[in-house]
Amino acid sequence: MKKAIRIAGLGLLFLVLVALAGWAYLHYLLPTKNGVVETNAVKAQADIVTDKWGIPHIEAKNAHDAYFALGFSMAQDRLFQMDLQRRVSQGELSEILGESTVKVDKMFRTLLIKQQAEKYLAEQGNSNSKALSYLDAFLQGINYFIANEKLPIEYTILNVKPKPFTRVDSIASMGYVAYTFAQGIKRDSLYSRLLPKLGEKGMKVLYPEYLEENHTTIMQPNVTKNSGDISERKLASVEKNLALLQDSWQRVFVKANEIVPAITGSNSWVIAPSRSESGSALLANDPHVGVSNPGTWYEAQLSYPGYNNYGYHLPLMPFPLLGQTNNKSWALTMFENDDMDLYAETFDSNNPDLVKYKGKWAKVKVYQESIKVKDEKPQPLTIRVTPHGPIISDFIKGYTGKPVSLYWTYLDTENPVLDVLYGMSYSKNIEQFRQAISKLAAPGLNISYIDRQGNIAWWAAAKLVVRSAGVTGKEILDGSSGNDEIEGYLPFSSNPHLVNPSSGIIVTANNLPTAEPTPPLDLIPGYYAPSDRAARINQMLSKKDKWSLEQLKTVQTDMMVTEARKMSRFIVNVLQHQQQRLSPAEVHALKELNDWDGEYTIHAVGPTVFEFTTYHLLKDLLANKLDPEEFRRYMNLSDHWNFLKAYLKPGGSFAAGNNEFFDTSKNEAILQSFKAAISEIVAKQGSNIEKWRWGKVHWVEFAHPLGKVKPLNLLFNLGPYPAPSGYPAINKFKSRKGNHDYRAISIPSTRRLVSFAANEPSWSILPTGNSGNAMSKHYADQTEMFLNNRYRKILKTKEQIDKNSEAILKILPVGSAEGG
Repeated sequence: MKKAIRIAGLGLLFLVLVALAGWAYLHYLLPTKNGVVETNAVKAQADIVTDKWGIPHIEAKNAHDAYFALGFSMAQDRLFQMDLQRRVSQGELSEILGESTVKVDKMFRTLLIKQQAEKYLAEQGNSNSKALSYLDAFLQGINYFIANEKLPIEYTILNVKPKPFTRVDSIASMGYVAYTFAQGIKRDSLYSRLLPKLGEKGMKVLYPEYLEENHTTIMQPNVTKNSGDISERKLASVEKNLALLQDSWQRVFVKANEIVPAITGSNSWVIAPSRSESGSALLANDPHVGVSNPGTWYEAQLSYPGYNNYGYHLPLMPFPLLGQTNNKSWALTMFENDDMDLYAETFDSNNPDLVKYKGKWAKVKVYQESIKVKDEKPQPLTIRVTPHGPIISDFIKGYTGKPVSLYWTYLDTENPVLDVLYGMSYSKNIEQFRQAISKLAAPGLNISYIDRQGNIAWWAAAKLVVRSAGVTGKEILDGSSGNDEIEGYLPFSSNPHLVNPSSGIIVTANNLPTAEPTPPLDLIPGYYAPSDRAARINQMLSKKDKWSLEQLKTVQTDMMVTEARKMSRFIVNVLQHQQQRLSPAEVHALKELNDWDGEYTIHAVGPTVFEFTTYHLLKDLLANKLDPEEFRRYMNLSDHWNFLKAYLKPGGSFAAGNNEFFDTSKNEAILQSFKAAISEIVAKQGSNIEKWRWGKVHWVEFAHPLGKVKPLNLLFNLGPYPAPSGYPAINKFKSRKGNHDYRAISIPSTRRLVSFAANEPSWSILPTGNSGNAMSKHYADQTEMFLNNRYRKILKTKEQIDKNSEAILKILPVGSAEGG
């Protein structure tokens, strides 16, 4: 017995020692933030001062050394994330992750993002030479770290090593961003699949005309007229196996998003000095991005003589997408313009190298690719490219319909993205800034701007597609006739924009930019988000003549959904007339819904009752119209919200007994869906209504790409946590309603509030932390603050940085006195 106890004790001791050794090894791999690095890559001393939040502040004597230090610092904190980003964009994930990501690689190889980056760089004579040299210095810093420093633990786990980074890696990474912005390929297929099934009348029910239910555009905060739909509709015959194509692309895209999150929306607004208490122009921005860890943005300050920029970088890019220099600040939201079309192609049955284009046979370009797969043989991939773009159906196993190609503005036209980002950072005034962003073709962006001189502005930046009359970008088009071709692009000067409007406020929230025609376009075709967020921001900002940044925190973190409150009131009014048909639990739930003010707090019960009820309402209404997978996909589109708003309001086309599309009266449909909702809540959460609170149902987990495999989740993942807010609140936490699991999959990726006033600090917060190293104290040091709607001051001045610094790494030329 004693011997057995001693053996067990020794075994336990061994496990403890192994755990301690592992813990020590993880700490050993953390990058060195204090000390000296000597290298011939720099010309003079460059300091990386890390503040108490893990934000690097780089102070250099020249631009080259500053960007070298930025690349080195970014590699210290985000190297594995950077590696995944370059690999996903170029279809090289399987080389380190194995067979599970082969389909993702095939999809992104097919999108030709790498080839487009190579083409762009081959024409570098058209690019800004400084932008390229700064990119090279940045890459040099990354590669110096790879060659000389300890690599993150992810490489040990996978037993791989990173290869050096190149210009192509950086440019291609922006191609992935552009793809995640584009909605066409994700939505056109479902639309085409449903159109023959439901007919034009049914489609108008499920896809209401935008301005019928959304009355706030960027340029017109209160639109009272209906200017028609964003694009005309026409019936088109679609092969039944198109469903296979769509399902496959959706599954692969979701898999890619689990590795590198997609940018899904955003809010931004700017306020003129006349509307601010400090007399400075103000800027607010919270880009909405898929939930992940590490987070999307790498926050860093870059300073050298003549230049100072506090920015939010996508790892792999030397220039920030969001930034604040001494003179200006800018923000981004998704434009949501339609820059993709799908074409059904006709190939010559006797010659597979020929495709019919504009009524004649045209030569097909062919790429032969080989996808490296870890521990497996390479997999070949043939990519056919028509005059419209790559065939995206070839690698879909089992697809036998007409080949489908993708037209994408990103691939079709000049798009000097590096020059655009460089120009945004280095422009000296508002006109130079406008000229820089005018070059952007894709992705489409709403770019908001303020400067120290008090200017505020917004531009819709993209090359807007002009399609042939009667052609909609929502359906699969005929690639052979020439009748469905694009005719060209609008000049940037025709794009919607506002500069110093008399209102003193500009709000963008992925909504329609303008209800007025943009000749030759009527309404600009796109996949615009419901205007609820924009309307709520405008409503809140109209309550005061002047605002401070401190006061704007309440706007940016607002969790009220006005339309949800209106719809819940309608549901309550219907059910109160039928209380005799309700059980005691249902009566209690109805009271909670009646008392709900429309705010999605974690302690409220109302959001739970409302969300479950509306899910079951749509599920029951569409049970005979859509199959389960179609219903799930539809519910994950924002169109379902516009339909809900149309259905759950008094009168209108959905008045009880006055609608041919649904078999059940509105009152009966609401009653039955409410009963089904309460039954499900009780089954899942129990009868104790305390467990019905929104935070008990709605949750978020910040998952690392490797944390999806147990037990690595214990090392890499954060949460799950009760998640506040909902969709489409300003403080947007979005779940996939069609999945019906209430897991937040998209959140504000940062919250920024910027002022130029000396006595008004700027504010920021990240969802997790600035470091991507799981053992770093900056891996999760902002999470609690973020979930509780708190902020941290942005540290910009030397005095602020020195007072709050925790480490200084000096990068010195080899043999310098200080480094000796």
